[in-house]
Amino acid sequence: MAKIKGKRKTKKRFLGWKLFGLLALVGAIFLTGYFFYLYIEVQNRFAARKWSIPSRVFSATVPVYPGQAFSLSDMKRMLDLRRYQESYKEPLNAGEYKVGRDNLLVHLRQFHFAGRTLLQQQARFLFAKNKLLTVEGERGNIAFLELEPVEIARLFGAERESRLLINIRQAPSDLVDAVIAIEDHRFYEHPGIDWWGISRALWADLLAGRVVQGGSTITQQLVKNYFLEPEKSVKRKVLEASMALVLEALYQKDEILEMYLNEIYMGQRGSVAVHGMGEAARYFFGRNIENLTLAEAATMAGMIRAPNFYSPYKNPEISKERRNMVLKRMLDLGKISPQEYQVARTVPLRVAKSELPLKVAPYFVDYVRQQLQELYAPEVLETAGLNIYTTLLPEMSLAAEKAVSEGLAELEKTYPKLKTDSPNGALQAALIAVQPKTGAVFALVGGRDYGESSFNRALYASRQPGSAIKPFIYLRALDDFTPVSWLTDELKTYSVGGRPWTPKNYNGRYRGRVMFQTALEQSLNAATVSVAMAVGLDNIVSTLRSLGIHSPLESYPSLALGAFEVTPIELTGAYATLDNDGQKPHLLSLKQVVTESGEIQQQRNVDMVSVTTPAKCFIITNILEDVVQQGTATILKRLGVDFPCAGKTGTTSDYRDSWFAGYTSDLLVMVWVGFDDNRSTHLSGSQGAARIWARFVNQIRPWIHSQPFRIPPGVVERFVCMQSGMLATQSCPAKKLAYFLAERVPTTYCTVHEGS
Repeated sequence: MAKIKGKRKTKKRFLGWKLFGLLALVGAIFLTGYFFYLYIEVQNRFAARKWSIPSRVFSATVPVYPGQAFSLSDMKRMLDLRRYQESYKEPLNAGEYKVGRDNLLVHLRQFHFAGRTLLQQQARFLFAKNKLLTVEGERGNIAFLELEPVEIARLFGAERESRLLINIRQAPSDLVDAVIAIEDHRFYEHPGIDWWGISRALWADLLAGRVVQGGSTITQQLVKNYFLEPEKSVKRKVLEASMALVLEALYQKDEILEMYLNEIYMGQRGSVAVHGMGEAARYFFGRNIENLTLAEAATMAGMIRAPNFYSPYKNPEISKERRNMVLKRMLDLGKISPQEYQVARTVPLRVAKSELPLKVAPYFVDYVRQQLQELYAPEVLETAGLNIYTTLLPEMSLAAEKAVSEGLAELEKTYPKLKTDSPNGALQAALIAVQPKTGAVFALVGGRDYGESSFNRALYASRQPGSAIKPFIYLRALDDFTPVSWLTDELKTYSVGGRPWTPKNYNGRYRGRVMFQTALEQSLNAATVSVAMAVGLDNIVSTLRSLGIHSPLESYPSLALGAFEVTPIELTGAYATLDNDGQKPHLLSLKQVVTESGEIQQQRNVDMVSVTTPAKCFIITNILEDVVQQGTATILKRLGVDFPCAGKTGTTSDYRDSWFAGYTSDLLVMVWVGFDDNRSTHLSGSQGAARIWARFVNQIRPWIHSQPFRIPPGVVERFVCMQSGMLATQSCPAKKLAYFLAERVPTTYCTVHEGS
């Protein structure tokens, strides 16, 4: 009986062990399957690196060289715009400058483009009488350098995360040491979970009676931020620990740390969440990550636990205390010397002056965004981290916004009837500045206040150009007339759509007979219509089309006076052709789109179409110079414009629109002034738009290199009698140097003063 009972017990134990073994096998299979599942999930997720990275829109670089007409204070503003910090002692760190009596020492940052790099270097700029005299580099004088672009916008996704990816090699050792010291000092020793750290944290919490220490490793924090929902549960903690172990098995420590430095949340900037150390370095200190000082690195490491609470912007004193705690921890771990500790803890907490991106050129950014949406899906623009390089000159753009805002305010003060209390009914303006030789759009302002109205009048406001269209009428007429040909300037009635129409001159006076160049210079309506009818209205339409006027056009006599609608950007393109020897440039705002990895996806190059000859453009430009000197735009001289330029005013019927298009040998600026509801401004082109034009160009003198307009081949100079229009003799009392097409040079000498 005892033997039977013993056998039964043995059998039961065997069955128990068998059941236990089976359960263990099932558990092992389950755990193996579970970890295999986690392995696949972690591998797929981290291999893709699917962070939401906004696309960044950058301005063009700004050329700087000796001889430019700007002052030390101008240069300082340029650096402040790029978020350089002023320092009062040397040596300077990258991204800092020091102001001297007549000089400015700058440690320029490095900036990477696709295919080229602006090098980090130190340069001293010497000034005298509001002029840059020399630029001294570390190896001698510098003849030319470029200031880095300004970030003018970011195209965010729905989550509005802002992140600037870095690699671990970019991160300075001080930052790496500071983060590891304060967050996980055994990071390079544990397998993803630090049991000693967890035990220490639990003991500290028990002694304090509350949570005072965290036991999560850097790897666990990365898993929590990158994978898991922010819930507090045992299940989530187990999942976090499991995935941390898998992550450590898949990746090297430096790879994990790099992912952590790119992922970590570093606070809120308005509605935008700042993620990663690369973005935080730019936002808080205006530096590239590799240029952080020890004190700045410690500040950023200290923010990780509670970034908004320890923010140097929001709580500078608390942030400084936390920084010093990190420095002490680094000292205790032997990461810095006692001397480094003492110096760093006494450094003042200095942050960048303004937030990034600066609100520069919102109308221009809309223009670029419109073009990008034709190339990319919204989710690509908002999450793929594209770098978008544009033609915008930030200093010129800010000057344009200021000229429009202050210019309109001045007009309302001078003419109180223009003032209205309704933002929707306010006087508006548009300003476009381009480089005709390349078509590059340097500045574009579509209204007086983007916050009040985002409607981009520079692109979409269809308005009558009035007299601003006249240069193109006369351009076409050069095939049949010369600058000294006689035109009819008298009241005459034409049929427009079966109805009588009589063009009238601005001042109500008619000269009967007037020279071609005088008619354009003085903007005579009656003479302009007579020359257009002689040339043929269909020919005028063809010329306007070739110049890029795509708006609807009808072959009516009123066409010659701009009685049709056109957008400011269309008219700008037409005038750019005059200033570019007859080569119509494609107006260029978007230059290059580069991926986060440096691959060029889109590139726009200078594109020209020949529509007329350099000789014809020069002759019209020469007459438009007289418009400024003695015609309808003489107000510019009183407003301080003293350099060679050509221009044309534009005024529409009932004074609804005021225009001025003016250009130098290397810059064209178009200005429109009017009301959105098309009511009268009571302003002529010279009273309204020309004043804003002058205000703008006087602010951008350093970027205007105006030279006399070059006489091209095919143009012949002759002195003519201003009374007869024939070649001048010694007896002619009023002579003027005139320019002619080589094939249309007059041959007859003056007969009016022949015997005098």
